[in-house]
Amino acid sequence: MSESDTVDWRSMPADPDPDDLGYDPLELDITESSADGGHYVILPHDEEFLRDDAFIVAEEDAVVSLDDRI
Repeated sequence: MSESDTVDWRSMPADPDPDDLGYDPLELDITESSADGGHYVILPHDEEFLRDDAFIVAEEDAVVSLDDRI
């Protein structure tokens, strides 16, 4: 990585505008695993985005409502 590619993260805003993040958010479906409670499967809502690697399996502690964080 060249010096011009590095970012001083301390100079970045703590609450950036979502348009500045460099990606488009998408709607997700979150389902608790029936095989082993306490794990969730997170899939894109639009099946067009679903690929073999387009999912997240997370433990219960990793899933939080952002509404609760405001």
